[in-house]
Amino acid sequence: MHKESTRVFPQAHGLGLVIALLLGIVLAIPAHAEEGRTPIPIILDTDMESDVDDVGALAMLHALADRGEAEALGVVMSAKNPHATLTADRVNTYFGRPDLPLGQLKGEGVDRGSRYAQQVAEEFPGELETAGDAPDAVEVYREILSAQPDDSVVIVTIGYKTNVRDLLFSEPCEHSELDGRELVDQKVRLWVCMGGHFPEGREANIRWDAQASVEAIEAWPTEIIFSGWEIGTPIMTANELHELPEDSPVRRSYELFNNLQPHHSWDQAALLYAVRGLDDGPAADYWDFSEPGRIVIDPEDGSNTWEADPEGTHRHKIERRDPGLIADEIDELMMHLPENGGE
Repeated sequence: MHKESTRVFPQAHGLGLVIALLLGIVLAIPAHAEEGRTPIPIILDTDMESDVDDVGALAMLHALADRGEAEALGVVMSAKNPHATLTADRVNTYFGRPDLPLGQLKGEGVDRGSRYAQQVAEEFPGELETAGDAPDAVEVYREILSAQPDDSVVIVTIGYKTNVRDLLFSEPCEHSELDGRELVDQKVRLWVCMGGHFPEGREANIRWDAQASVEAIEAWPTEIIFSGWEIGTPIMTANELHELPEDSPVRRSYELFNNLQPHHSWDQAALLYAVRGLDDGPAADYWDFSEPGRIVIDPEDGSNTWEADPEGTHRHKIERRDPGLIADEIDELMMHLPENGGE
């Protein structure tokens, strides 16, 4: 045994050093990464203004990317609020990805204001001086998608559907000779949409820019999984954010939003499924799913109903696992610190 160990570790001169080396190897493996699982390529489409769970979801994406579970392809902003784009830039910079593609909604859209975005944009360092310095969100979408393998990208929307609608109706460009719908059909594996209230209701991400919601969902060529309002409401997270360092824009965002009180996790629940719920991942059995069907949206008030349809390409999540256990998992990801300490 000792001879075999000596041959495998030629620099080891004792069992203690062998054990130390083995522990080092084990500790270097991401805690939740599974052997053989390919990182899920994610584009995050967020409003990052009216609620703070968008910040929590973006922090989660960086944590999952650092652990090798997700590939962060880019972030696009679905709100007109310029401070929202700068907040995303500050979070990306803090987590050591200042060059992560970031797109700004350039056309007409929603601006609902924010309790935290302007202060975070002003208090933390980043790459952008103004939101206008960021490229158009549709251009970012098209450039990213055109460079990816077919049927690979998972788009997670945790805001309004304006960008998705604009992407679908976009024209061929320097990045791809395909129009928007053709490009999505070729490159996107799945759309995970935080939106809707099932079986019926009126939820903010759908009702704000309701016309864009209708047009985006009706024109979408692949499968959509809806993570509804009822899924994230009982998942209360941010329970430990007060322990994050004061230089964390994640902590600061929640501090400004609700003084670091526990908060609903609509957006985080969508992202958790998109990364850990696919390909028999560790969250594959956290939720049940409806039978195939379609969401029906009233373009006047943004309310939605659900229609079962065997030929439908929509499904919505149904609560299965204890929301408290899911909250613990999300909290652990939201507490992730960058390797450089945010510097």
